[in-house]
Amino acid sequence: MSETENNPQGQKPKIGILAIVKITAVAIILLLISALLWSGHFHLREYRRRIRCGENVIALGKSMVIYACGYDDKYPTADKWCDLLRKYTEVSEKEFVCPSVGEGRCNYAMNPNTELTSLPEMVLLFETKGGWNQFGGLEILTFENHGGKGCNICSNYWHGEFVKPERVGGLKWNVEKRRR
Repeated sequence: MSETENNPQGQKPKIGILAIVKITAVAIILLLISALLWSGHFHLREYRRRIRCGENVIALGKSMVIYACGYDDKYPTADKWCDLLRKYTEVSEKEFVCPSVGEGRCNYAMNPNTELTSLPEMVLLFETKGGWNQFGGLEILTFENHGGKGCNICSNYWHGEFVKPERVGGLKWNVEKRRR
């Protein structure tokens, strides 16, 4: 059947104003959804990098404990911690690099104040700018690796955490022995 057979008066159907408004609204909604998905894609990618960075720092923390088990319950010396982990544990070169940075040899540093017997919540490893065998404390910690939103740390008992800048002051950096 043709259009004129359905319409007894032989007139062509007209698109009403309401139909145009509906089509325009649907088009705008689709554009907004695609824009949100596109921007969300970038956020999701950075979120995955942040998670991978956290996994790296936890893997390094576990390697520190593996090292300590073979060396009188002592962590590697702060000035050679990367070299000693590479030599005596199964940590890979890739685990020393934050995926959000993607360059440099190592984007993590060791807190030289932490001992195996320190409190579990004491900072053992944390993010810093690129280098190798870096050690120190709050003065070399960086939030730049994740766009200023925070940094990954590994506590003395391998608890990884993404810490926002406003919470960094509450981290434990100095030795407090656990009571036995």
